[in-house]
Amino acid sequence: MRTRRMVGTMDDETPQPRWRFTLPWAILDVFADGPVPAALQPTAAVLAHLEYRFRPALLRPHRWPQCAYTAVWPANRPTPEPAEMLEEPSLQELEGVVLAEVHLLTCDVCTARFQAVYPDLGIPFFGRHLAAHELISGCTICGSDFASSRIQPLALLPTP
Repeated sequence: MRTRRMVGTMDDETPQPRWRFTLPWAILDVFADGPVPAALQPTAAVLAHLEYRFRPALLRPHRWPQCAYTAVWPANRPTPEPAEMLEEPSLQELEGVVLAEVHLLTCDVCTARFQAVYPDLGIPFFGRHLAAHELISGCTICGSDFASSRIQPLALLPTP
């Protein structure tokens, strides 16, 4: 896997990722502060309320269209610093990272609605990293556990 640090925009004002991770089956572009592509603007606006380890990202599989995600680093492992990025890093740069989407969740007990960062566990490589994260388990309104509420995201967001 190759990773390159990229910052800013190109001459044609196309937003460039802070980090580009090249996987055997896809490219993952992770954005930091600054402009993001139009496909990521809704995600980036929502993530502005969260800590820095929640970063807007575009996953570009070689055989399918690109998808907007949130790259989430574990709480005990910050995002890589640009000075730490190597030309040929190991997969350790993404160790513990999960990809997630912003969803609207509804508690099955009290019907409270939450906007949440919800992990996508079906993505190769990233799905196995969920154990590195602490999930919110249950409804914060009625107090019911996950088994009853079906609420278990990585983060809850202010409702729109």
